[in-house]
Amino acid sequence: MPATAPTRVLRLLSAVDRGLGRAEAVFIGLALAFASGLLFTNVVLRYVFHQPLAWAEELTLYLLVWIVFIGGSIVVRTRGHVAVDVLPLLLAPAGRRRLAIAVSGIVLVFFAVFFYYSGLHTLRVRASGQVMPAMLAPMWLAYLAMPVGSLLMGVRTVQRLARLLARRDNGPGSVDLRD
Repeated sequence: MPATAPTRVLRLLSAVDRGLGRAEAVFIGLALAFASGLLFTNVVLRYVFHQPLAWAEELTLYLLVWIVFIGGSIVVRTRGHVAVDVLPLLLAPAGRRRLAIAVSGIVLVFFAVFFYYSGLHTLRVRASGQVMPAMLAPMWLAYLAMPVGSLLMGVRTVQRLARLLARRDNGPGSVDLRD
């Protein structure tokens, strides 16, 4: 029996979820390991050999910016942001589902607006030719973390919204806001 369109969409979103999840985890793990190693090396170079790397702190700072925005996508995926859940706990399952759909819609609009304006800002910085003070790399590479992160968080929100919309039953426990 062929899969229905919603089933195919959910399977595609599930595959995207797994791929993005792996890529995000690998990026964050490697970036944290590299930043930690670089900072340790720079401390040794500074205090033992009195020859620090001038660009180490700057690179670590911009890596941490990227880690925050990519990590934001992971937090959206795992529903790890701080949330006040008093209202959902007072609602019946059907109301809980409607609330979750409405909140996901609002969040998606926020990420779309953030993506748009951060993308414009990144393009302005790129057009200005601004460079990082120590590394002399293009500054827009640091700013690119904002549109990339908001795009990933938007994708995660679309995945959440698709899961919510695919659930047709309103029985007990049918929608867990923390899934």
